[in-house]
Parts: sequence; structure tokens; C-alpha cells
Amino acid sequence: MLFSQLPEATQAHQDAQYHRLPGFIGLRSDRVLAALGASAGSPPQRRLWLQHLAERDAEASRVEIGQLPASQRRYWNNPARQEALGACRAQQIERLSSDPEAFARAVEAAQVPDDYRDWARTLGLYPLFKPILRRGIAAWQQAAADASAPADGAHWLSYQPIAPLALPLPLRLAEDDLGLPQADAQQLDALFARHAPWLKIAQASRNDRIGSPYYRHDGGREFNPLHARLYQHSSWSQLNGRWHLQLIYQLWFSQRPKPNTLDLYGGELDGLLWRVTLDRQGKALLYDSIHPCGCWHSFYLPADSPLQVRRNVDEEARQTQRLEFDGDTPATLWLSAGEHRLHWVDARRSPYPAVHYQRQALDQLRGLPHPQGRRSLYANDGLVPGSERLERWLLWPSGVASPGAMRQWGRHATAFIGRAHFDDPHLLGRYFQ
Repeated sequence: MLFSQLPEATQAHQDAQYHRLPGFIGLRSDRVLAALGASAGSPPQRRLWLQHLAERDAEASRVEIGQLPASQRRYWNNPARQEALGACRAQQIERLSSDPEAFARAVEAAQVPDDYRDWARTLGLYPLFKPILRRGIAAWQQAAADASAPADGAHWLSYQPIAPLALPLPLRLAEDDLGLPQADAQQLDALFARHAPWLKIAQASRNDRIGSPYYRHDGGREFNPLHARLYQHSSWSQLNGRWHLQLIYQLWFSQRPKPNTLDLYGGELDGLLWRVTLDRQGKALLYDSIHPCGCWHSFYLPADSPLQVRRNVDEEARQTQRLEFDGDTPATLWLSAGEHRLHWVDARRSPYPAVHYQRQALDQLRGLPHPQGRRSLYANDGLVPGSERLERWLLWPSGVASPGAMRQWGRHATAFIGRAHFDDPHLLGRYFQ
């Protein structure tokens, strides 16, 4: 009864990071868990997989309940009621663990729908639109390939992480029953600190300073460039049959300024996601980056990475660069002014004074302080309200919802040609071996 009431009570504040399993109350999935379900063959594996689904549901429920009016928050956060919800999830785990047929149905229900709209591709004559997209993507990739190392100077604002914790490498990460390499809280924080990127951002206006979004006392969204932060999150990817831990760093700018009212790409909020895929010793095996809308996906291989690029594996190719430093050295990211494009990646350290940034959990953005309690940065569809771009009126035939808008983790469609998602654990295997 409680689980039938909770989705209705939180309907206005549904969290889009995870997928609710239709027909299986108390369970939610993501693309990593969706990929693991079919291979969970033993009883311990099935139980662990179901426990992860229940944990995702409990996490998302806390996010949703936290955004309710005060009286409803108190009702749903009542310890007895939370204990009852936990007991319902435990019963679901027990039932599915002991029923192979029901478990198989749960595995099927855990598959996450993609973030493409087939009707838009049909109405937009997608096959005819693809050559136009392909030319635009090729032009951007050629410009990226022609980039050269920028000269350092006072017009580049430097950001660096707070001094990292000592973490000797190689590090041994233990696998759980599902084959996922696991780091305890202390190891994970130390890994985030070790691989945290340094930043060099060209300066043309106050919009070129990283910061943090927040809600004002009147409930309106604002941006604080004095609180320099990188938001962090962890996940996993599978390469050559093995699972790898991933570190995700996200930075925000207040906006991409519009040089004129008809500019297609400018608007509120802007940023970058930088991802580090680790080997079993805690060294970087691969870097990749996207814009928070999902565009401009690029790969960077450390000099000592054994990975090799697969050729012609996908309709939409990705820009790939072999770097000149090894995977135990944090990268320095050079971003342009205004458009905040990732112009260059190396390991130089600037002699100019630097601003220190803090690292905070990306999940904090799902429950920012608000005059009415908590509010997510994201709407029910996983998009950031108000971050829409005019490009959406041109690129809608790609099937991507609101191209150019900022997105929540788990909702980044990264291809205009074909289909791809940044959190798909099999994505990297399409490009590397």
C-alpha cells in the first residue's frame, strides 16, 4: 500500500536519474545494472543485483521526498514508515531471489529506455537529415584535430584541486560478486583527489569562472562564481570483458553568453563533464569528455594506455587523441572563453596563481537548499529548466530531446547519428579494444 501511494505523492518531483522497473515496486535501475542483470546467474549474484536495485529506489525516494511540502516530508520520513518501506523492498528481494521466472522478468524490466524520440526522427525525415549532421560533426572534429597547444599567460585563469591525499599506486581494487571493482569510501575519495584535473580557462567575462548553482530565498535559481566546485560521481564501464571503475567530474559556468539574440548555442548554465576510466591499479586507462547537453564527445588516451582505437565501428565517429603523459598524472584542461570548448589537454602546471576548487558530490544537485525545503536542479525529465538552446529547433529531427539543454547524469544522449548514451557501460567497447 505504501509503495502505491509514494509515487503519487512525489509525482511532481520525480527523479529522472534511475529507471523504475514497471511491475516491480521498490526497484530502480540504471544502465550499468541493466547490463549486469542477465549475467547474474548464481544466488549471491542475483541477490546482490536486486539489492543494488533496491538501493537505487531508496536513494531516489529520499530525493523525491525531500522536495515535498514540510507536512508531507514529515509523514514520509517518519521512522516507522521508512522502516515499512525498507521491509517491502527486502520482501521484493527475497521473492525475486527465489523465483527464477520472476527474476528473469525483472531483468527485462530493468532495461533502461533510450533517450531518443522515434517520432521526431520519423517526422523530421531523419535519413535525409543525417548527411547535414554528418557534415557538421566532421567540421567540428577537424577543427579539434587542428588545435595546437595554447601559450600560457595572464589571460588564462588557473584552477587547481586542493592538495590530494597520499595514495600510492598501484592500488588493488577488489571485485564484488558481480565483477565490479569496488573502492571503499576512503579509497574512492583518494582516487578522486589523485585524478582531479587542473583547469586553465581563458577569460573574457565573469561567465568564464566556474562556480555552483543554488536557489535564492525567493526560490529563483542563481549562480555563485565565488564557490568554485567540481562535482564528482562514480560509475563503471566494461572493456574487453572486464569492468572498470570510472570517476566523473562536472564543472559549471553561469552561462554561455549569446553574442546576439539569434545565437543558437548560448543560454543559461554551461559546463563540462570529464571522465576518467581506471585500470585495476587505479591509473587512468582512458579519458573522455562531453558538454552537459551530451554533445562534443571526445576521447583522450594516456601515453601508457594499452587501449587501441577501433576503426569504423559506429556511424558517428569520435575525436580521439593520444596524450603525452601517463595515466598516473592528472590532466590539465584548457577551455576557451565564452563557448567553454575543451581546446587542449596536457599536463602542464601554470606558474600563475591559481584558485583552489572544492570537490563535492554530483548528487547534491538533486537536493539543493530551497525556501520550501529542497529542490533538484533537474526537472522530472532530467533536463535543467531554463537551459534550453535555440539549436533545439534545428536539431529536433535527431530524436534527442531539447538538444543543447543541460542534463542530469544518466540522461546524456551523445550521438546525433545513431544512438549512444554517456552512461552506457558498453559504449567505450564500441571504440576501443
